[in-house]
Amino acid sequence: MAAAIVVLVGLGAFCGWRYYSDVYVPNRQITDAEREQRELFQTLKPDLAPPTPATPAAQEPSGTASAQAADGISGGSTVNWVQTLTEKNGGSVGWITIDGTVIDYPVVQASDNAYYLDHGFDGDYNYGLGCPFLDYRCKGDFSDFNSIIYAHHIQGYQALFSDITLYKDSSFMEQHPAGTLLTGNGARKVRFFAYMLIPNPSFAYSTGIAKKSERDGYIDGIFEEAVYTTGYTAEELKKKDDLHLLLLSTCAYEFWNARGVLAGVIE
Repeated sequence: MAAAIVVLVGLGAFCGWRYYSDVYVPNRQITDAEREQRELFQTLKPDLAPPTPATPAAQEPSGTASAQAADGISGGSTVNWVQTLTEKNGGSVGWITIDGTVIDYPVVQASDNAYYLDHGFDGDYNYGLGCPFLDYRCKGDFSDFNSIIYAHHIQGYQALFSDITLYKDSSFMEQHPAGTLLTGNGARKVRFFAYMLIPNPSFAYSTGIAKKSERDGYIDGIFEEAVYTTGYTAEELKKKDDLHLLLLSTCAYEFWNARGVLAGVIE
């Protein structure tokens, strides 16, 4: 009996140690990293003002308060804000916000699509939390036909791009149909029109799309693979002369290597 008690105590201690080292510590590290990153972002986030119609240059000199408000940033121009952001991280390319969700983050870009999977905005390793980042193959000014931003969806955490997968329900899209993309060129509205649940790899992660036939094929692919679409038809998008798409991609867990991708038009 005594030997059995010793064995049970030892087994309990071992299980406790494994839980502490394999579950508690990693979760605590991610929680702390997410909290620290949020605190940093609060010091960097621009003060958004409702975008107002741009005033003709002849009536409002560049640099006036009214001219600055036109880009949706109160208290200073977008250029000044981007300069502040890049002083903290030279790879900064913008900020993505979707009201009513946890998505309210700076967007960075590296020379590959691996670095920011486990490094924060400050460049420190952050235990697999990462930071939203633009595909390294895309232009940092979002002038490509399609731009792709990635961020993690860690189960059990409402952080980063976890809320992207909520768009699988079309009613969530109805309540959160648009976002704001801030770049050095100002505040741009992003009108979402499709949610895809796709494997990785997928056609959706193609970049450098230049030919009209390739663009049309990419648009058709989105509408064919989408769980649902809203607001636009494929033909309407194909007719847009200066179309720029934004895709927000994150992990989904419906099947192996599943990805939830929210597609929108940068207006």
